[in-house]
Amino acid sequence: MQVLRTLFFLLVLGNLLLFVWGQGYFGTAGGGEAERLSAQIEPEKLRIAGKGAPPATAAAPPLDECRALAGLEREAAGKLADLLTGRDAQLKVDQRSHEEPKSWWVHIPPLPNGAQADRKAAELSKLGVKDFYVVRESGPNQYAVSLGLFKSEEAAKDSLAVLQKKGVKSARILARETAGDKMIVEVRGKPDRLSKALAELPAEFSAAQKAECAAARP
Repeated sequence: MQVLRTLFFLLVLGNLLLFVWGQGYFGTAGGGEAERLSAQIEPEKLRIAGKGAPPATAAAPPLDECRALAGLEREAAGKLADLLTGRDAQLKVDQRSHEEPKSWWVHIPPLPNGAQADRKAAELSKLGVKDFYVVRESGPNQYAVSLGLFKSEEAAKDSLAVLQKKGVKSARILARETAGDKMIVEVRGKPDRLSKALAELPAEFSAAQKAECAAARP
């Protein structure tokens, strides 16, 4: 009986020592309750992802663009405008005359008065320039000095080069435009709408050529 009591006592003592060691009281265990508590995530420091963040900025809608088709007869331009409007009523369709230079004017811009224009004419004579005249009629070109009117820009540039070699430095070239019979059709709208409306145009508009749009109207 004495032996059994001793064994029982040793067994209880061993279990007690094992429990104490497991709780970290001897400083050797790495998984004690105190360490487990300190390793826990502190709930007061938790943050919900995205909370308080600024909302995402919506993408800006695409800006309107412009397409222009030139070289159309007036009747064809009207038909094209009607066709494009029928395909998409949200597009803005405009027509305008295609103004083309008819002549190129080599001249000295208008001087303040007739006396100064006459002095300029005398200077030209001294430089050996013979073909010129002073514009005396009332209007925006009064007291300008005309040095020649040409049917091509190249001819006007050649004349200007000759004058510059003679010492005429104030001469300029002005393209005189006239409204022609051809028309330009301009279409404005969102890029995707423009592409759809201008796709597969009928053969009667095959003569149309791409052109630059005029400045947008308010």
